[in-house]
Amino acid sequence: MLRSLRLIAFIAAALRANGGEVMARNQRRIEDHATVEARCDGTPVYAFGYTYVYGVSPDLLPGVIWQEGNSNTRVKVHPKKSWEIRSNRLGSTPAREPKTAANDDQPLLPVHLIDGDPDTCWCSRGQVQPDVEDVWIRIDLAMESRVRSVVLVPHTTGISGFNSRMKGTPVGQALPRQLTIKVSRDAWHWETVHEDQEFAPADTNPQEFSFDARPAKQVWIIGRGFPRVLNFGHCFSIAEVEVRDEQGNNLALVSRGAGVTVSSTHTGYGMDRFTQDMLWPIQYDLGFKWARVGYDMGVFTWPYVEREKGKLEVDPRADAAITEAVRNGINFVMVLDKSNWLYATQPRKSDRTRDLMETYYNEAPWPHTSKKMLNGYLNYVRFMVRHFKGRVRYYEIWNEWNAHLPQGWKEYCQVAKPAIRVIREEYPEARIILGSAGGLATDFIGGCLKEGLGPLIDVIAWHPWYQADPDSEAFRNYPQAVRELKKMCESWGFKGEFMATEWTWSAPYPPADPSGYVVSEMRKAKYAARLSLTHLALDVYSFWNETFQTQLAHWDVSLLRNTFSADPINPTQPQPVYYVMRTLSTTMEDTRPAAMAVQFSANEKLEWYSFRRGRNERLLAVWIPGRANDDASKEVPADIVLAGLKVKKAWAIDVLNGDVRQLAVKRESGNALLEGMRIHDWPLIVRLEI
Repeated sequence: MLRSLRLIAFIAAALRANGGEVMARNQRRIEDHATVEARCDGTPVYAFGYTYVYGVSPDLLPGVIWQEGNSNTRVKVHPKKSWEIRSNRLGSTPAREPKTAANDDQPLLPVHLIDGDPDTCWCSRGQVQPDVEDVWIRIDLAMESRVRSVVLVPHTTGISGFNSRMKGTPVGQALPRQLTIKVSRDAWHWETVHEDQEFAPADTNPQEFSFDARPAKQVWIIGRGFPRVLNFGHCFSIAEVEVRDEQGNNLALVSRGAGVTVSSTHTGYGMDRFTQDMLWPIQYDLGFKWARVGYDMGVFTWPYVEREKGKLEVDPRADAAITEAVRNGINFVMVLDKSNWLYATQPRKSDRTRDLMETYYNEAPWPHTSKKMLNGYLNYVRFMVRHFKGRVRYYEIWNEWNAHLPQGWKEYCQVAKPAIRVIREEYPEARIILGSAGGLATDFIGGCLKEGLGPLIDVIAWHPWYQADPDSEAFRNYPQAVRELKKMCESWGFKGEFMATEWTWSAPYPPADPSGYVVSEMRKAKYAARLSLTHLALDVYSFWNETFQTQLAHWDVSLLRNTFSADPINPTQPQPVYYVMRTLSTTMEDTRPAAMAVQFSANEKLEWYSFRRGRNERLLAVWIPGRANDDASKEVPADIVLAGLKVKKAWAIDVLNGDVRQLAVKRESGNALLEGMRIHDWPLIVRLEI
């Protein structure tokens, strides 16, 4: 009897706990992650740190007509949050992960300008073009002193990391074309002591600028016109600033009480921990159900997990961020990526104050190159799967192997096969992803399948497009190419899922390459909506790359807009694409591809796909293909015939403006007819109740 009572009490407690979890999930609010800092037209504006997000989609192109003569009321889509959406196949690759100070490696901070160490450097945030904005350094001396010169000290050899493929001016050797130096006694009245419009030193020796000695408390160095540094963009980067008195002593030292302020700092491809913390929760606002982490420079890569040989640990802040996101409805793909110098034939241990720690520059020999390296990698794989089991189910073995070894599928399989065995031992239910190929690399993917990986893996992934021209033949043929890839994979015994794990358009202002294919923010939004729906129609998970990115101003892969630099934090604001992706996340909840008999009266070619949700809903997505305009001027009038469908009601969902309007539906000969529709160069989604 006592046992029975205990059992009943245990079950009751479990039910209460489960009910509490369900209630807590239903009571979650975006205000738990953002503050309301303003209201516009009665709608809240949410602040994620210094990023301000409108609560519904803005009217990006107001007054768009989707059906002639339709006067039904237009209402805004209420964007659901990640925990409110049951499922969708939309996601993104956040630009690395939140992290603790111990793993926030920042070798290019401004303090290096006054540390007296010529082997350390500062670097400004990269610019799209050489002269977008001034970059400045301000030195504050501890006390007013008589100063006779200012010295800019470049790094003697420059820093490029261990990646020989990295081109561009090395870190520490990037000087401006235009240079102005000012001094002040009160930080209010400034006197110019040097000005040069054609500063072009012939070498990397220290550059001294002398003037008549005078009292100064502050020194202001202003530059414009910068070389491209590695793949950072155009930067100002040197090792030291010296401010010399009449005796030749350097007063610009932290050991002399000096301080330094700069206009901006390059905090790395992975950005700084403060920005990561602020922007990580925008994934929940976007309604994405998927995120991909651990690739390239993240703290889940092997060199960060095992910074001391034999001691593997996950950054606690990053660990907590995964837990939080999972509780908020996000599913993760964990990439098991990068090699580790600790296991190289000639081991190296990086110095966080001097070396470019990010693995993009600090690339060690790969696991297939030695048994020692492979065993170390497999230990890392085992540790990661064991650590994240229960929170992360999808594990991807490496990232873009073929980008470095295009024909290297045999070498990849030498690593992937033992890694798969380790993952299965630790987590039999895990879903294993063939490391994402750069491009729709059928040769590489096919080579891996021929080597026997087909039955061993659950997902095949690729990175289809960066800055694709929608008028190109390859882009127009992409859907068919994906269908052919699927058939090829199935022929080699593969029966799993497919993911497009990185794709993007870049719309920096000014354009990074005016001679190339330039995309505006509005076109970026339209193209993103199109490709997202194309992937969903092909039954492919679709990951935008990247959710946020404040340091690649010249390669604007973010959903957020980068403007002028600022230090220490570079505020970034939503582009139109942010709101479009958020609307799609809500609109495409619980949908799957489904055949539908559709006819258009238009002579022009339209691109369209159909979906279903449950038993009584169908969705039709349609747009004008090819290059888009910024406005709504591209328009094709068309009647839409939905053959054999008994449509009760229909709605037009404008994914660009984020609004919904009920459509007029006619019924003729067993078909549903939507007369007088106007199709534009971004997707219209017609939702049908049948």
